[in-house]
Amino acid sequence: MCSDARRIHHNEDMRAVAAALLAGVGLCSGQLSSSVTLSNGLELRIQTNLGQPTGQQTLRVEMARASGDSFYRIFKDQNNLAVFAYEVSVSRSADGRQFYFTAKPAEAEFAARFPNADSGKPVPSLSSEQKLELRPGENDHIGLFQIPGMGTSVTEDFQVRPNNGAANGRISFSSLRVSINGGEPLGPARASVSGRYAMFYIPGRGGYFLSTELPEGRNGFVKAGSIDGARLRFTIENDNYECTSAKPMLPNSESAEVWVYHDPSYKPSGNWTQEVGPSGATQPEQFFAAASDSLSWWLP
Repeated sequence: MCSDARRIHHNEDMRAVAAALLAGVGLCSGQLSSSVTLSNGLELRIQTNLGQPTGQQTLRVEMARASGDSFYRIFKDQNNLAVFAYEVSVSRSADGRQFYFTAKPAEAEFAARFPNADSGKPVPSLSSEQKLELRPGENDHIGLFQIPGMGTSVTEDFQVRPNNGAANGRISFSSLRVSINGGEPLGPARASVSGRYAMFYIPGRGGYFLSTELPEGRNGFVKAGSIDGARLRFTIENDNYECTSAKPMLPNSESAEVWVYHDPSYKPSGNWTQEVGPSGATQPEQFFAAASDSLSWWLP
């Protein structure tokens, strides 16, 4: 784009295309959210508000890892075509008391990675950056796009809140400890985390991503072990891992098989996953756990 004016004009044209794609197919009002709980005691949540559309809901949101500490939010219609997309990055102040969200236009890098997101046409995005600064317990929103004549006015609400440790996901870790081949346990991770997917990070060994079912469309996951109450055991790459939790890991059953993906090159990006030490500064690279409803918080 050569200028903001040109981008805005382009966005208006593309939003008209989006309206045409959805003409005659209404959207029912609803909310969609993506959240991740961290062992630093915080939960980050992005909540999508569709406004007051009518008819059958056909708009959905996907999230994809971009680079570093940023993610793409992609809005698709009933034909699986993108009608809007933008990038959001997350960072944290040095004292750990403030979170910064920056919503950015999805431009050349997005187009190169998703060339057919809208059948080869440019995908509408933000005309300029929008920034939010939030402390734990606060929330704020940004406006994204509208579909004229259909009552659809899309905004997203950003929240940072203390994690209450509720076991509302398929896997829960509470004060997680991990030992490898019977060695001295790492941890514990300070707070509880819970979600459809869980992970932990070991400095020098990378990230371990866990699910109680084979994740659809994801390569590299292997059925490697099982959960029994508050204990998880798995073997991967000839190493035996034993993970213990202060509470049962499954909210609705005693045991389950576990699929594991190990990425030895994984490193957390930015400082938003880190704990804050007594001096008020975020701690250096460390063992931590997290859980989420989407693997895209961590994986491309």
